[in-house]
Amino acid sequence: MKSQCCPICDGPVRINPKARDFLALDKAPKSYTIMSCISGCKLSWMTPYPQPDDYQELYSNSYYEDSQAECSPYSQEKDELADHYNSIARNFLALNISGTLLDIGCGTGSFLVAAQSNGINAEGIEPSEYAANKASEQGLKVTCGTLGAHSKKLYQAAFCSHVLEHVPDAHDFMQNLSATLSPGAPVYIEVPLQFDGVLDLLKRTIKKKTQYSIYSIHHHYFFTPSAITLLLQRHGFEVLSLKTFLPSRRSRRKGFRTHAIQFLLWTADRFLKRGDVISVWARRV
Repeated sequence: MKSQCCPICDGPVRINPKARDFLALDKAPKSYTIMSCISGCKLSWMTPYPQPDDYQELYSNSYYEDSQAECSPYSQEKDELADHYNSIARNFLALNISGTLLDIGCGTGSFLVAAQSNGINAEGIEPSEYAANKASEQGLKVTCGTLGAHSKKLYQAAFCSHVLEHVPDAHDFMQNLSATLSPGAPVYIEVPLQFDGVLDLLKRTIKKKTQYSIYSIHHHYFFTPSAITLLLQRHGFEVLSLKTFLPSRRSRRKGFRTHAIQFLLWTADRFLKRGDVISVWARRV
């Protein structure tokens, strides 16, 4: 990847020491730099590209096993996630999709369950053999692999949640996604809004530094609404809607329970697009 220009908008870039400090990358076992676009789309990205072996612990068997435990944070969020996924599935139905939906990076199959319970014919692709097997054990149709290596079967819709920020090359990924979808197929994408989300901005304002962990290096791209919009448009997608949101579980965290803080978070999300998740509905042209 070129470091002298933005990989999305070709604009000028600079090293972003504040983002590097925020992620505590000085504690990383390897030397990483955060580059940021200084005009246009404002994309940031990590260089060199973090290799899967550098953060493999995140996606080990124990990661998925722990996520099923009743005491895990994931377990506490399952009801909220189920409601969220059911809402997305209903939105797909409102778009009158026909045929099959592909869940890219489906994990153990949470969205596939929601899609099928809403009457959508859906299947998934997942790079983790362990997670793919867990999904298959539920009777879900899941292939272990990546989008680029997947069959050239055409799908009529796609769901891609918190995947795009991990890929080594966003353009290759989008080319493969476009080739996988029928013309007119809707796609739903979620990516985190890091550095510019309201919670990260608050942390930076009070100079609260993130403690280094392997979570510091498991994202390659740090998208903005402008960057994700331009990326989709460059690969033949029409953006139907884009918003940010702050998952309700975030506002229930200790320290965010006062009405004043909750109002600040809601205002930043509603009017400034500063929630910490970007959600996009688009359609393959």
